[in-house]
Amino acid sequence: MDSIVTDLVEVMKKETNFLARERAMMIFFTQLIATITQLAFQTLDEEICAQCKKEGFRVDRKSERTITFLFGPVTYVRRRMKNQANDIRYPLDEFLGIRKGLRYSSLVLRNVAQLGSNMVYRHVSQAIDCLTSWQMSHQNVQQLVVKTGEFIQDRSTHESRYDGVITKKKVPYLYLEGDGVKINGQKKQSLEVHRFQVCEGSQKVGNRSEMIAPHFVSHLNRQKAYKEMMAYLQAYYDLSHTVVISNSDGGSGYEKAVFDELALGCLRHEHFRDRYHVHRKIKERMAFVPQLQYRMIRAIEHYNWQAVQLVLDTSESLIEEKEAEALEHLRLLHHYLQRSWPYLKSLKARGIKDPKACIGTIESTHRKITYRMKRQGRLWTKTGAQAMIRVIDSLRNQEFEGWLNQYEALPNDVVAQEKRWQAMKRWVQKKPRFQAHEGAFKGQIGEGKAKSAPLANSPKD
Repeated sequence: MDSIVTDLVEVMKKETNFLARERAMMIFFTQLIATITQLAFQTLDEEICAQCKKEGFRVDRKSERTITFLFGPVTYVRRRMKNQANDIRYPLDEFLGIRKGLRYSSLVLRNVAQLGSNMVYRHVSQAIDCLTSWQMSHQNVQQLVVKTGEFIQDRSTHESRYDGVITKKKVPYLYLEGDGVKINGQKKQSLEVHRFQVCEGSQKVGNRSEMIAPHFVSHLNRQKAYKEMMAYLQAYYDLSHTVVISNSDGGSGYEKAVFDELALGCLRHEHFRDRYHVHRKIKERMAFVPQLQYRMIRAIEHYNWQAVQLVLDTSESLIEEKEAEALEHLRLLHHYLQRSWPYLKSLKARGIKDPKACIGTIESTHRKITYRMKRQGRLWTKTGAQAMIRVIDSLRNQEFEGWLNQYEALPNDVVAQEKRWQAMKRWVQKKPRFQAHEGAFKGQIGEGKAKSAPLANSPKD
């Protein structure tokens, strides 16, 4: 300890200004921690390998590896072990949670991915440079976020993810919503993030309302997002005594029939048209008569079709002869309201009296994704977008650390099936070998045949 203090004092004396002095102190402590950690890893490796030897493993070889932890990079030597069945293990890597092909610890993965879900990758790189003793380029930040997102997706969508769920929850009301949000993709493509969310209601936390037990599912493929939400509902909830209240804008893939399937087996299902989209439609179609927009909204809130028709007629009477476009807007609004009318009835009018009612929140919950993935010229590949979506959702669902703490490989049957599928794809996409065409052969029918044979008697020309 005395030598460490002496060395630190010497390091501090060498610098002439405050910033350089503190920077030198940080480098000193980083090197000190790396040295101590290296010795600790050596002791750990010996103890863990001794236990593995009792399980039938033997030391195959030793190899060096450098891993960047949050406190800095550490170079250590670990043993590679093998048994009679040629199963290979790195016991120290398993103990530390260091994954194959990665040079960063699990905590670095977690922190970088969490920062990447809130700010652009260049800013994450700058934050790491400012606050740690090591550096990471924005390209490496992107790679880590993508790998983390892919790892979480493999775990969160695996068929065994709900094996630990024993008892299902029974709740009086369940609020289910779905919607899509557009983001810009590369090569002038447009990507759509399909989202479903479920909660048990809302509660007051201070001056704000907060959803109770929310769960979010997002995917670039609507069918996969739908299946994930279906699996979650079936695993965690017994819907036999539950009133499911669903809400959507009625767009493609979010019709009432879709929510009927998600609410399969429930006591009762009530579907609503999203109020935000209804109000927006009214303001768009009745832009030429802004003074009547509020009357239309009030008529819908009171679920009075006669009042709705009266507002439409009044709006039509105010249209001048040259405003054919306004007439078309009214016609489209009339059809929209007629089509959506069964789903515009209020909760109270349907006899639902839940003080924790939570409906119409899907638009506000888009923000976690839209704030990170839209505008500022951001363009996404499908791989990068899907990884970012998965990181954001797992953080919101409070599952992020749980997935990263899992080190065990997926069941072999699933891995083997995936390998077979990839091999089949490569075989199908493989181009056939090109063979030069030799052209048509010139010959005569019956040549060289006996005159008594049928071919010999056919025409020679």
